[in-house]
Amino acid sequence: MRRIGRLCANLEGDSTLRVLLTESGLSDGAWTRIVEAVRRGQADELIPLLDELEDAAANAGLDGVTGSAREYRPLPASSPGVRTVSGWRCPHTHPCGRAEVGADRGIERRCELTGDPMAWAHVTSV
Repeated sequence: MRRIGRLCANLEGDSTLRVLLTESGLSDGAWTRIVEAVRRGQADELIPLLDELEDAAANAGLDGVTGSAREYRPLPASSPGVRTVSGWRCPHTHPCGRAEVGADRGIERRCELTGDPMAWAHVTSV
């Protein structure tokens, strides 16, 4: 589901991406099937659909539209104890991993793929 998170973030960051992918061979039906599979939590259906989307992206000269980006940030050693972070997260049955940590709660975020509102979450670690 990380691929969905990356797609969602890319759609949010580039308002022309959906049109470009459609013009490069991704059918309206494929978009509909992707949205329906996300809403139903059907991860097994998504792999071929996302591969089809990546093919359209390659036709447009784009790479990694659903690819993962990894980043390592060590926790500060000087602040032991309880930590709480808050932010928006993917609202779907099988969340994609997209999170807007530290974001303003007053500005509602939406899944750029389905249009569903993201969920506000708190995570506390000890």
